[in-house]
Amino acid sequence: MWSKLATFCIRNRFWVLIAMGLITLIFGYYATKVQMTYDFAKMVPADDPDYIEYVKFKETFGEDGNILVIGVQSKKIFELDFFNDWFNLSKDIEHIEGVEKVVSIAKAYTLIRNDSLQKLTVLPLLDHIFKTQHEVDSFRNFLSTIKFYEGLLYNPESNVTLVAVTLKKAQLDSKDRIPLVRSIEARANEFGKKYQSEMHFSGLPYVRTIMSSKVADEIRIFTVLSILITSLFIFLFFRFISAVVFSLLVVIMGVIATMGCLAIFGYKITILTGILPPLMVIIGVQNCIYLLNVYHQEFSRHGNKMMAIIRLISKNGLALFLTNVTTAVGFVVFSFSGSAMLDQFSIVSGIIIMLIYIISLVFIPVVYSYLPPPKKEHTKHLNSVRLNKVLAYCNYLVYNRRKTIYAVTLLLLCLSVYGSTLVKNLGYVVDDLPEDDKVYMDLKFFEKHLKGTLPFEIRIDTKRKDGVKDYITLQKINKLEKELHKYPEFSKPMSVVDVLKFANQSMNDGDQRHYIIPSVVDISEIVSYLPKQESNNGLLKSMVDSSFRIARVSVQMADIGSQKMKVLTQSVQYKIDSIFPKDKYDVKVTGTSAIFLKGNDYLITNLIQSMLSALVIISIMMAFLFFSWRMVLISLIPNLIPLIMTFGIMGFFGIRLKPSTIIIFSIAYGIVVDFTIHYLAKYRNSLKKNNWEMKIAIPESLTEAGPSIIYTAVVLFAGFIIFAASSFGGTVALGVLTSLSLIFGMFMNMLLLPSMLLSLENSINAKKEMETSLVDIEPSDD
Repeated sequence: MWSKLATFCIRNRFWVLIAMGLITLIFGYYATKVQMTYDFAKMVPADDPDYIEYVKFKETFGEDGNILVIGVQSKKIFELDFFNDWFNLSKDIEHIEGVEKVVSIAKAYTLIRNDSLQKLTVLPLLDHIFKTQHEVDSFRNFLSTIKFYEGLLYNPESNVTLVAVTLKKAQLDSKDRIPLVRSIEARANEFGKKYQSEMHFSGLPYVRTIMSSKVADEIRIFTVLSILITSLFIFLFFRFISAVVFSLLVVIMGVIATMGCLAIFGYKITILTGILPPLMVIIGVQNCIYLLNVYHQEFSRHGNKMMAIIRLISKNGLALFLTNVTTAVGFVVFSFSGSAMLDQFSIVSGIIIMLIYIISLVFIPVVYSYLPPPKKEHTKHLNSVRLNKVLAYCNYLVYNRRKTIYAVTLLLLCLSVYGSTLVKNLGYVVDDLPEDDKVYMDLKFFEKHLKGTLPFEIRIDTKRKDGVKDYITLQKINKLEKELHKYPEFSKPMSVVDVLKFANQSMNDGDQRHYIIPSVVDISEIVSYLPKQESNNGLLKSMVDSSFRIARVSVQMADIGSQKMKVLTQSVQYKIDSIFPKDKYDVKVTGTSAIFLKGNDYLITNLIQSMLSALVIISIMMAFLFFSWRMVLISLIPNLIPLIMTFGIMGFFGIRLKPSTIIIFSIAYGIVVDFTIHYLAKYRNSLKKNNWEMKIAIPESLTEAGPSIIYTAVVLFAGFIIFAASSFGGTVALGVLTSLSLIFGMFMNMLLLPSMLLSLENSINAKKEMETSLVDIEPSDD
């Protein structure tokens, strides 16, 4: 089959190139339509009970993560000029297209009783700037009497105040989101510059927008960097320009196909799919290096260019297919996780890896069939003095220092197992941002001074119409708020109870003593006085549903991490269950923060299962190659040890187990197994040629497979290590740890694997173990 494919490609090489060009143009057209995501990717399955509860909550009350917060710390807050400009800033931001509402100490609202109309009218506390400092001082005193805002907009102890900006959903879900946030940011920074005060920004819309912008920037930067670095190494290895140019064309076609595939499937660019273009560059270069090296080896044997090109496909098509399949398996297993984010990542990566395999297997031979035969200087790398010294030293170690190899491997394995016990499973909402990043520091600013900005929601279903108006229900909600107030992680709770207290105070001429739940007699009258639900100023609109059956209690919280979040949620749920009888109420903790952090634990469990699936699938593939459990076991050992060593490094360096680090192991395993397949393919071929003499076959196979393994490992290391420059901690970990896994894998496959084969020479019948297989990885020259 492979010989026929090779003949077909060479005979129809012109049309093959035309077809590849047309397919690339089609992918390029779709690539122009790919879009960024402006939301945290969904990590919890749609059928999860907590996610279903969250969907119900959003259907009732709308999006809970649509408030952008601007904060400033200054002793001048209530000085005339500062306060007036703060009022103007609030007003200017409210007029920006895409902003729904702005609330601050200078843009707050009050309720005015109007008995003639029998309603409470919502009016701004302030509709003009002040002329004297005395007016500001009077306003400050008046604001302190409105208990509704106490602890929400101003912290008198640290002199911190904020502007809460509610954004419209239409802009949040579109490309207009970034210019909208940047416009708000620019106006606030102008204010900060005038008063030499640092402005702080947070809230989920801001965090999501900044992260999306960073992802878009890094796609461009790392794709270009990966192309430049891999090009440099290809040139250093092969020393001629055509190797660089045509390898680049392969990976550029792969990048275009990646972006086009995302658009074809309707997927958006997330923090994970954003690293696919540079990843595909690295994987595509791996194929090119292998094919170019084999082409030169084949040509050096007989000097016949066309024969070398035909054999490049016929002899190596299957081996390259298997190595790409194992790599793809390392990605595709993430589709078992149940996470939409990882499903998209795995599907696109699996498809593109196999597409790059086809491109490289066809494009490289076809292009080189048009070029002159390789010159002597082009194949000099095969006889590189340094490379040959490295290979000779590897053979020396395998034959004379096997005990040392085993001892060092065992020592590293024991240390790695110990290090593995130190790894912690802990995730944060802004997990991927470094501690010196402005977004992270601003988040900590709001946590320190205003208890945080992440939403934590409680949904209360009274199971009956007008159940929220029931005095007993209001008392229970009030009791729950008092319990929530005891938690240092939470800001001041807000619910329908606070609105009714505010209304009660307003109905009684602003008397602070009436900031209490209205009496049973007064509740109906006060509710009738409040602005209607459907009006824009309806204070109850975001607190209860239209039938007064369901209410919410909202708090803002700090980003405390998945472990503390789990304990906190259980504690709050225990308080809820002690207050609300389950037969009369259905009360659940929900909100973006709770769902996001739950998704972290969910993913860890499922990604571990995915990693085990990758081990099983690849092991089955190895069993088809070698109908021997001994050979399967031998082939797995040098591939599992690098993963354990990487896991140990995570423990020693305090790298936490989270979605962005757990995926490393499946990816690295899928790539490292390629080294084993390449080596064992050469090993089997050498055994056949040398009458099944293992002592001859082992050094010969190491000499033949070694250059491809070393070249590939070095280029992959250089390609992955560029991710260390990322502004996302998860991407940094992905790059560094995968790079280390690949280097460990190279040493294990070049030293430990041949050592094991040689040590088992007397206990393994080479002919019996290696002769039979379902497929012949590397056919003979016949």
